[in-house]
Amino acid sequence: MVDHPSGSINHWLAVWELNSFYARRPEQGDGRRMWAETAMYVLARAEDAGLGAVAANLSRFHLRAGMISDLGPTGSPLVNPDALAADILAALPLGLEEAAELASGWRQRSHAEILALRQCKNLLAPAQAVRHLLSAGPAARVLDRWLALRERLP
Repeated sequence: MVDHPSGSINHWLAVWELNSFYARRPEQGDGRRMWAETAMYVLARAEDAGLGAVAANLSRFHLRAGMISDLGPTGSPLVNPDALAADILAALPLGLEEAAELASGWRQRSHAEILALRQCKNLLAPAQAVRHLLSAGPAARVLDRWLALRERLP
């Protein structure tokens, strides 16, 4: 018996790739937002099928940062740099102080600690692309501290 493809992570990831591909194509014009919204929906279905949250967030955050850079920021959560920054900060697996402590001498840390540090570094990459578009405020200040620490993460 073969499982229905809609329950398969691979099915949803294939649909994600197609939709995110079109969302990134300038010739799609205003349709890019529709492709991106569909890609976000599909990525949530991949998570429901078992895709890990870190992997999903990494894809999600990179697409949103690209859309913000290409289309400019708006009030829509999809292309709002402040919303993206808040989502990135919420998704980080470690707190800032803990990550700073673990970053010093990270080579001597456990595999799980190094993985958490690496996940922080990867999740912060899209924030760097939109940092100049953030509103001044507490989230921007916290993000600045994270981005300064990012240089020292594995």
